[in-house]
Amino acid sequence: MRKLIVLILAFGISLNVSAQDVFKFKFFPSISFGYLMNPEDVNNYISDDLSSYSITFGTTDIVMSFNFGIGGSFRFYNLIEVQPLVEYSYAPKIISGADESYAFNKFSGGMMANFLIPISSERKSSVIIGAGLLYNSMSFEEFSGSSLNPRFQTGLSLNNDRFNPQIIFAYDLAKATDDEYESFELNYSSIRIGVNLNF
Repeated sequence: MRKLIVLILAFGISLNVSAQDVFKFKFFPSISFGYLMNPEDVNNYISDDLSSYSITFGTTDIVMSFNFGIGGSFRFYNLIEVQPLVEYSYAPKIISGADESYAFNKFSGGMMANFLIPISSERKSSVIIGAGLLYNSMSFEEFSGSSLNPRFQTGLSLNNDRFNPQIIFAYDLAKATDDEYESFELNYSSIRIGVNLNF
């Protein structure tokens, strides 16, 4: 009887270890910075709105965005990863001397899938190649619109047991036309660099 109990315990421990190797779940906050590719209608709106001012330095264009998100990481065999996530993106423009400020906002939610290509025999680090679909809701001044758009990403994953940071380079194709004024395009397409802090 004692041998049977020892055998069952040993089998249970081996199953637990095997299950941990096969499947892992991690929660992550993320932060990134983005370069907006060409929000032409948004930038034209700001330029027209400030046409009575003389710009002596810089540009009226919105260029930079700040992105904050949370998500989960379902990982299988340390080779495939599925990431549901939600994000908020904020692209501000403050015009010094004109007492004017603008903000281009985006709320996103969706799913990413990554392939993890090990670059060491112990799988302590992997190259990430991924893509996914996000539903983006964008707003600027009185304009708003939403659409389903793709995202592509690559990067580096450090496969530690508890803390698993990922450095991410992403390309967002996020754009929509205004719900009422269809001639106005809300283009949030951007190149981004950031980090996912998996715990």
